[in-house]
Amino acid sequence: MIVGMLSALLAAIMALVATDLKRCTGISTVSQLGYMVYAVGAGGIFASQFPLLSHAVFKSLLFLGAGAVIHSVGTARYA
Repeated sequence: MIVGMLSALLAAIMALVATDLKRCTGISTVSQLGYMVYAVGAGGIFASQFPLLSHAVFKSLLFLGAGAVIHSVGTARYA
């Protein structure tokens, strides 16, 4: 439970200060995974599976939307 709580809290703080849209979205995914680890630590193994599924669906749509916004604004970085 402690690992889940710390990862959720620290990732949420890192997502607040991130300046890149996709980086913020990715770090918020780590925060959500921290909540799910917390739920498993609390004994809700099956209860943590629904947020995992819904988070995967909505986060994939959010990444698609963020990619469209970055492409239309023209701020894409190519490494």
